[in-house]
Amino acid sequence: MAAVTQPVDSRERLATLDVLRGCALLGVLLGNLHHLYAGRWATPQLTKPTGLDAAARWFMALFVESRAQSLLTLLFGLGFAIQLLRATERGEPVLSLYVRRLVVLFALGWMHVLLLWWGDVTWGYAVAGFALLLFRNVSDRTRLVAAVLLILGPPVIGQLWPGSLGALGDELFGEHARPRLSAATIAAMHGHDRVALAIAHAKLGIYWSIADLGYPLWLVGHFLIGYVVGIRRWFERDGAEHLAVFRALLWWGLPIAAAWLAWIVLARSGVLAGYELLRPAFVALVVLEQLGVLAQVGVYVAIVVLLMQRASWRRVLVILAPVGRMPLTTYFMQSLVCTFLFYGWGLHWSLPSDHVDLEIAAIIFACQIAIAHVWLRHFRFGPLEWLWRSLVYMKRI
Repeated sequence: MAAVTQPVDSRERLATLDVLRGCALLGVLLGNLHHLYAGRWATPQLTKPTGLDAAARWFMALFVESRAQSLLTLLFGLGFAIQLLRATERGEPVLSLYVRRLVVLFALGWMHVLLLWWGDVTWGYAVAGFALLLFRNVSDRTRLVAAVLLILGPPVIGQLWPGSLGALGDELFGEHARPRLSAATIAAMHGHDRVALAIAHAKLGIYWSIADLGYPLWLVGHFLIGYVVGIRRWFERDGAEHLAVFRALLWWGLPIAAAWLAWIVLARSGVLAGYELLRPAFVALVVLEQLGVLAQVGVYVAIVVLLMQRASWRRVLVILAPVGRMPLTTYFMQSLVCTFLFYGWGLHWSLPSDHVDLEIAAIIFACQIAIAHVWLRHFRFGPLEWLWRSLVYMKRI
C-alpha cells in the first residue's frame, strides 16, 4: 500500500507566503465586516456619510474590494502546486490526498455556513478545486490560456449577452430570488432562532455561489495562475531566487493598476455623469477591471516579496506570518466574532458607520495576531488546521 503523504513540516514553510496569507485575511476581514457581516449589503444607508465615512469608502474601493479574495484564490492554486511538487519529490501519492483535502474542506465550509455565516468561500473553493485536476498534465501555456479565458470570458459574455450567466439561481429559487432571500436572511440575523438562521444562511450561500456562473469559472482561472506560479517555484527561498520576476511584476503591474484606479475615481466621483458609453466601451471596462485587480494584487505581492529581502522590513512583516499559518482558524474566528457582534444571538449591534467598520476590523485583527503568536508557540497547527489534517490523513496529527 502506498504511503500517505505527511503534513508540511514547519521547516518547509515559506514565510513570505504566510505573510501574504495574513495580508489577504486582513483584507477579507475589512471587506466582509464593511459590506456583509453587519448587513450593509441589504440595508439602505439612511444617514449622510461623514468625511471619515467617505474616506473609508474610497479606501475600500481603491485598495481592498476584490483584491483580498483574488490574492487568496491565487494562493490556493499555488498551494496545490506546492503539494504536487513536494509529494513528487518524496515519492508519495498526491491525488487521493488532494481529493480528501477538498472533501474535508467542503465539509468544514458547510459547517461554517450552517453554524455561523452564509458568506463562507471555502466550500466553493473546494468544489472549484476539483477542476485543477484537469490541468495536472498540461503545459503552463495551456494553463495560462485557460486562466485568461475563464477570468475574462464570463464578464465579457455578461456584457454582450446580459443575464446569460446569471439565471441559474433564479431557476432554482424562483423569480426575484435575491430580494426574497436577502430579506429572509436579514430577518433571521436579527432573530434568535438558530434553525431558521441556518436555513437562511444555507439558501443565501447557495444562491450567491451559483447565481452567477461566472464566479466558479473566475475561481478556477485564479487557481490556475497560482498553480503556474507554484510549479515555477517563484517563492522558493521566499522569492529570493526570482527577484527579477517580482521587480518586473511590480513595474508592469503599476501602470495597469493605475489605469483601473483612475477609472474608479472618475466613475465614482461623478465626473462622467451624463455620458453614455457604448457596448464596446463596457466590454473594454470589464476587461480592464479584471486585469487591473490582478495587476494591483501582483503589485502587492511584489512589494511584500521585495521587502522581505530586507532584514528590517522582514522583522516587521513576519508579525503577520502566524496568522497566515492558521488561515482557516483565522477566517472562521472572524465570522464567530463578527456575527456575535451583529447577530441577534449575540450583542445585536446596529449597523455602524463606514469608518467605524474599519476600526472594528483593525481591533479584531490585532487580537487575532496576538492569539496566533501565542497559540503557535505551543502548537504546531491552528485548531481547525489540526482538525482538517487529522481528518484528511485519517489519524491524529
